[in-house]
Amino acid sequence: MSNRAIYAILAIVALAAVGGFWLMMRGDGDDAQASGEPKATPRAGFGGGTHAPSNGPAAPSVAAPTPGDLPANVKEYAANGAIVRDHRSGAHAPIELDPNAKPPNERKLQPTLTKAVADRVRDVMHQCVATMPDGVKGENPRLDGSITISIKDKQVSVDKAAISIRDVKGEAAETTRTCIEQKALAITQAAGDEQDLANYDITLSFTLI
Repeated sequence: MSNRAIYAILAIVALAAVGGFWLMMRGDGDDAQASGEPKATPRAGFGGGTHAPSNGPAAPSVAAPTPGDLPANVKEYAANGAIVRDHRSGAHAPIELDPNAKPPNERKLQPTLTKAVADRVRDVMHQCVATMPDGVKGENPRLDGSITISIKDKQVSVDKAAISIRDVKGEAAETTRTCIEQKALAITQAAGDEQDLANYDITLSFTLI
C-alpha cells in the first residue's frame, strides 16, 4: 500500500473521531435546551429566590397574658379590703393602707364651687395666722388637711375639718390648728345648681401665711 493511501485512511479516521466527539458534546446539554423549550428562571419576590413562599405557614401567635398572670417579681395581697400589687424588688414588708382613708368622691362637684369653699378656708387661715406670735414659723410653714362638706337646699356647709399645721414651733401650731378648724365649721357658701349632697371631701394644702 502506498503512503498516499495510508495518509487518506488516517485522515478519514481523524474526521470520524472529531465528528463523534462533537455529537457526544452536544448530547450532554440541558434537556430543555435540546428540546427547544426555554429554561425556567427563578422568580424574584416572596414567591421565589431565597424568600419563603408567600402562601407558607403563618408565624405562631403569642397568647396575650390574662389579668391573673403576674410576673414572678410581683407580689399580690389584700390590705384593708383592697388588692395591692407590689412591684418593688427585694424583701419588703407588705404595704399598709390607711384604715381611715375614704374612697374617692363618687360624685364630682363643679371645680368653681370647691375652689370657692377652699378660698373661704384660706381666708380663715389668714385670720388665725394673724394672731400667731412672732418667730414661731419655720422656713416652710404649711396647712394640710381636708374638710367634709354637705349641700342642702342649694347651700354648702362645712360639717368636719381635719387640719395639720407644719413647721410651726411650740404651742402656736396647736392653737392655730384649733382656730382654723373651729372657724371653718362656720363657713357657708351658695351651691348654685348643685343638688343635695352629703359627705363630700375637699383636700386642702396652703402655705401658712
